[in-house]
Amino acid sequence: MGEKAEITANITIEKILDEGKRKNKTIKEDIIKKAYEYAEEKHKNQLRKSGEAYIIHPLNVAYILAKLGLDTETICAALLHDVVEDTNGTYEEIEKKFGSEIATIVEGVTKLTNLFKTVEEKQTENYKKMFIAMEKDIRVIILKLADRLHNINTLKYLKRDRQIAISQETIDLYAPIAHKLGMYDMKMQLQDGAFKYLYPEEYEKITKELEQKIKVNKNLLEKTKKQIENKLKSQKVFATTKIETKHIYNIYKKIIEKGITIDQIKDLFAIKIIAGNKQDCYKILGIINNIYHALPRTFKDYIAIPRNNKYQAIHEIMLGEKGIIFEAQICSYHMNQIARYGITNYFYYIGNKEKNKEEWIFEKNLEGIHNSLEFENLIENPKEFLKTLKSELLDDEVYIFTPKGEIKVLPKGATAIDFAYSIHDEIGNHIKGCKINSIEMPIITKLKNGNIVEIITSKDEITPQEEWLKVIKTAKAKSRIIKLLNKKERENKEKKIIEIVAKDRKNLALEISDVFTKNGINIESMKAKVENKKAKIEIIVIMKSKDSIEKLSQEILEINDTMLVKII
Repeated sequence: MGEKAEITANITIEKILDEGKRKNKTIKEDIIKKAYEYAEEKHKNQLRKSGEAYIIHPLNVAYILAKLGLDTETICAALLHDVVEDTNGTYEEIEKKFGSEIATIVEGVTKLTNLFKTVEEKQTENYKKMFIAMEKDIRVIILKLADRLHNINTLKYLKRDRQIAISQETIDLYAPIAHKLGMYDMKMQLQDGAFKYLYPEEYEKITKELEQKIKVNKNLLEKTKKQIENKLKSQKVFATTKIETKHIYNIYKKIIEKGITIDQIKDLFAIKIIAGNKQDCYKILGIINNIYHALPRTFKDYIAIPRNNKYQAIHEIMLGEKGIIFEAQICSYHMNQIARYGITNYFYYIGNKEKNKEEWIFEKNLEGIHNSLEFENLIENPKEFLKTLKSELLDDEVYIFTPKGEIKVLPKGATAIDFAYSIHDEIGNHIKGCKINSIEMPIITKLKNGNIVEIITSKDEITPQEEWLKVIKTAKAKSRIIKLLNKKERENKEKKIIEIVAKDRKNLALEISDVFTKNGINIESMKAKVENKKAKIEIIVIMKSKDSIEKLSQEILEINDTMLVKII
């Protein structure tokens, strides 16, 4: 189930420094000690709800980050992260003492204290502030995840309403961000910690059932694991094996979503086999399949097609010793490190002017947040923003292929419109149809995992429909459709109907249309009819301003001063 964070009142600055040096030899002890002393002075006489000295919280947050191998600046920011919000310390003071880099990270996690009309408005503004800071420096969100992890493990001291609010936000926002950054251990601890307070009865029930399952199956799992080890050894394949269990929140999700019991979960137990390299992973797969029967349709190769957060492993559910069901998870050591710690595996590079290639890949997974911010700016509706943000973060993912085999990862329930915009804005803006698995389908069709989608475009920009906003899933597609709708609305407002009545004669309509063309005004439509030797001409044009309308009227009158020009 992963390595749990050590949450304790016994964390000291010495322990942080020891752990920090063990994981990252570049950290600077003197600056971290200075940050600790400043934070301790500022938080002096402050207590947490638990009755403990307040400094225990920043010490724990800094320790979590030190264990992840974070750099000097992030550990310092962890020690200082509540100074501006909860003491008389200021951004300027921190900048003067510790530099702008540390001060900026602290500022990024500091909540706004302005007065807001609604809870949603306050949430939205605080998220926006944090996300904007995160886009400049990814360490802001890593610090916030560590901060939330310590808070979620000390919720017992808060009132019930606060426990629920913080736990729900953790499930909805922080755990999904940890997932997108590939930080499985962090995600798992956040989810299980929050679940414990959101649904205490269910948590207790599943915990007891799981303990019983482990007790009953322990010996068979150990025998199966030993069999695998012996077989690998005989084939001279070197690997590490260990037994893992599905974590509590994931068990709950599977029970609820599939309407099953814990007894029906086939991947409740896993035997993880960690090999030296990719080639050995496939060799092990062959060996395992020669020992045990695999359950049909349970093979998943995330090495060939990695998940969006760079997770790589081979999964297959097997029948082990005496019918014990387990999931074989095969990966290399490097893949296992990426799966557990994600982006933090590359933190030696973070803070450098040029980002490491891997950091760019992880940050790309947070594009949904950036697009949600753009969407909120267009609609200025906090509730709709939060709904869209949760959709981007929470929804399960589907893997969709272009005809050339390129993979696009979209939220479950995404449409061909979402897919088109995931390729390029111009593809989305000019979509007129789509083919799903070579069959023409409506562009609002919901896509399924593994679909091959071809987008059909036209030269003209699409005329979007407001109803699309109810079915499309991604914030990017929503924001682009709103922009097009706004553009069409502006164009419609600029349309003017000009009615001209004059004595009919040859080429009259042509001379009038020439006036519009000369002035660079587009004629959308033109109708003419003659009654009693008088021509009545109705022209719909897109006008730029009042000045152009007046100038146009004068030029039309020059053709024939007896004309009647009326702008409707």
